[in-house]
Amino acid sequence: MHGVRGWALVVGLGLSAFQSQRAVAKVTFVFTFFDVTTGTGAGFDDPVAGAARRAALEATAMAMGERIEQTATVEVGVAPSEVDGTGPIGIGSATFLDTSAGIRDGEVYRRIVMGLPDTDPGLDAGIVFDFGYDVALSGTPAAGVAYFPDVARHELTHALGFGSFLESDGTGFNGTKPDMYTRFDSLLTTDAGPSAMGLAVVDVAGNLLLDMATYASAHGSGLVFDGPASRAANGGAPLKLFGADPTHSAASSDVMFPSPAVGTVRDDWTAFDVAALTDLGYTILPPGTGSMGAIMSPAACGTCAPAASPFIAFILAGIGGMKRSRRSTRLRQ
Repeated sequence: MHGVRGWALVVGLGLSAFQSQRAVAKVTFVFTFFDVTTGTGAGFDDPVAGAARRAALEATAMAMGERIEQTATVEVGVAPSEVDGTGPIGIGSATFLDTSAGIRDGEVYRRIVMGLPDTDPGLDAGIVFDFGYDVALSGTPAAGVAYFPDVARHELTHALGFGSFLESDGTGFNGTKPDMYTRFDSLLTTDAGPSAMGLAVVDVAGNLLLDMATYASAHGSGLVFDGPASRAANGGAPLKLFGADPTHSAASSDVMFPSPAVGTVRDDWTAFDVAALTDLGYTILPPGTGSMGAIMSPAACGTCAPAASPFIAFILAGIGGMKRSRRSTRLRQ
């Protein structure tokens, strides 16, 4: 899967003609499928598999939404799909309207956790998938086949705020000092072992707190995510993040591991995934405790104009810098 780098400055791109919504008891994700609005004939608009792919994404979002106790509606743009099977299998991020130096929150977090009204006409988040890879929409995937609901949950969890802007040189979203970092970044520390508190990496003003030698060593070997819920879930230790990739978990069982489930099913958050979201400010209910609402039909929008520009270009402009090394596996998310 892919990191949650900056889906920044999403302004002026309103919802287009094809929206799909599922009502849930807690958080409702409303998707705009730009494959459909622009008639790509591929991905989510594929004449054979498109409808099933849309349904699989919506079902995953519904399951996530009913686990989040806060109430909000989140608007997600689904960009025209990739089909070449060469890059990350998925990319996802929230919109960040404020990219000034400091700790900043994406629009998804602001809707759900902070309860702020949606005053911007743009989308709260964006995702894109590469259907050039073989994926199973349900059931147990065959050997070598990725499990699409795992990919979808991973990318939507990035949009919730599980992701870092920290680069190998210590800069963040803008490449400046000080810089803009995520709330997730504010909870990262150096790895000081299972019982010791590490050193904080950035402060609230967006300053890197470590000298470069210390930072380079810590970043290369893997930082840790440190919060009370995370320590409680991990025997008193912070959660280890993937080496040189602090936007992902180091545990292969976690949804937020950088490679998707292949040949097997990974269809729910682990205790570690939930702990990190809890430390970020989400209230996550136990599995099976939510109350699912009715499935709503795609909403008609007779007055909406088609997308003004290819959405994939917007993705590349907004989160091109978030693409990380694919050194360990072919499939990244």
